[in-house]
Formats: sequence, structure tokens, C-alpha cells
Amino acid sequence: MEFLQELEKLQKSLFSFLTVFLFFTIFFFAFGPKGLLPTQHSFSVLFFQQIQKDLVPFEVELVALNPLSAFLAQVIVSLFLAFIASLPFFLYGFTKYFSPVFSQQEKKQILKILFPSFFLFIIGCLFAYFILIPTTLKILYGFPVVMGVIPFFVVNEFIFFVLGIMLISGIMFLLPIFMVLLSWVGIIKKDFWKNNWRYAVSTFLIFSAIITPDGSGITMLMLSVPLSSLYFLGYCLTAK
Repeated sequence: MEFLQELEKLQKSLFSFLTVFLFFTIFFFAFGPKGLLPTQHSFSVLFFQQIQKDLVPFEVELVALNPLSAFLAQVIVSLFLAFIASLPFFLYGFTKYFSPVFSQQEKKQILKILFPSFFLFIIGCLFAYFILIPTTLKILYGFPVVMGVIPFFVVNEFIFFVLGIMLISGIMFLLPIFMVLLSWVGIIKKDFWKNNWRYAVSTFLIFSAIITPDGSGITMLMLSVPLSSLYFLGYCLTAK
């Protein structure tokens, strides 16, 4: 009986989050700075235009190979913006749902972790947007320009690439939080982080090379160095 009650509470919490997420998705897709506007002036389109202005190299053309490409790109942007906007609501719902399980001291510890998690995620997304992605695209699209080939980027693939890298970078910047949580609940001992830092740095190098395949190694270092720094930050936090 208690299991069914807990399951019902979980369903209500998930439904509330999905409702907020859907609301923000529709809002960003259909609304703009001056209210309800045609979709070509919505927040999602304005955000896409800013991405295009900031990240598409000068020599590169964005193309739509079919009528659905631009529409799907706008939907993806709306979903991304909705995820960012609804993330605080999810963290609040997560805390509220599990609060009866924890003591007052544990609740304070969770709050200390949750709010920095949101800001670390945003910092990771901004790092990818302003540093990682522009450098990667500049290096990659330098090759066709030198070869005399006309470079282009399909609009929906471009959005998948940009927002995907931003999400991955944001999640990876949560590394110190994951380390603290794993040590806090006792899954991993604190000495583990100190004894295996060499393996961690090697893993960061390999993973960075996979998600930023520019061939020069520059973007690999640009991502692996911050991740290594975050790893040592996480170690310092767990050592306290």
C-alpha cells in the first residue's frame, strides 16, 4: 500500500515537472518579447538567430535540405530553452519529494549541493558556447576553405551539434557535485579520488578528443584542462 502511495506521489511530481516543461516549450516556441507573435519572431527563433550570428563561421552557409529542417530546428531550440528554464522547478520538486527521507542536517547539505549544481551546469553551457564550439568550428571549417570547397551546415544538424555540445559540457561541469554525492553516500571512499587522479585525467583527454574531433588537439585540451581542474576541486571538497 505504501509503495503505491509513493508511486502516486512520484507520478504527480513527474507530471508537474512535465507540465512546466511543456508550458515553457510552447512559450518559447510561440511567444516573443512583445507577447504572442508569429513563430518567426518567437524567443526560439531569436535565440537561433543569435546562435547563427555568434557561432556560424563567416564562410559557412546554413541550408535547409527539406521543409521540416527549419521547423525541427526551432522545436529543438524551444525544448532546450524549456529544459534550462524548468531545471530549477525540477530541483525544487526533487528536494520536496525526498525531503521526508532526510534529516534537517541532510536537507541543508542537499541544498548546498543543488543550487551550485544549477550554476555549474550553466557555466558549462556558457563555456561551450563562447569558447569550445567557436574554436572547434573555426578549426574544422578551415580545411574546406583551404581546399576551395564551399562549406555548408544543415540547419537541424547545426542545432543538434551546438546544443548537444552545450548540454554535454554542462553535465560534465557537474563533476565536483557527483564526486561529493558519491563520497557523501558512501559509494566511493574519499581516498579513491586521490589515488586515481591520473586515470581520471587520461579519461578526460580521451573523452574530450571524442566529442571535439578537430584533429589539432587544441579543443581537446580546452575541455580536458577545465575538467581536470573540476576534478581536483571535487577532491578538495570531499577531503574536507
